Amino acid sequence: MQSGKEFKFDIKDDANFIDALALVDKIELQSSENTIFPLYDGYIHNYLQLFVNLEEETIYDDVGLSPYAPDEQGFYRKFNPIREDIKFNLFPDTIIELQQDVGC
Repeated sequence: MQSGKEFKFDIKDDANFIDALALVDKIELQSSENTIFPLYDGYIHNYLQLFVNLEEETIYDDVGLSPYAPDEQGFYRKFNPIREDIKFNLFPDTIIELQQDVGC
């Protein structure tokens, strides 16, 4: 993950952050030869596990998050408040950059 990985995909209009990450996980699972997860060890299973606490419906505090969509002028300045509301309906054409804090 340190080198980064990008996913670009279309998702339903009423999708939220959890829906988007679940779709990324599905894409990863279908292309297991290129996956960054050591699935064979059974330790890390998906992106959702790394970024979201599903029981509390929160994004982990140590996750860097930049969820922006284009404003009326086309600049990515329209903020998606997904940390405050994980079920927030993402704005169209949102780009979410995530950074997992791996510690020092």
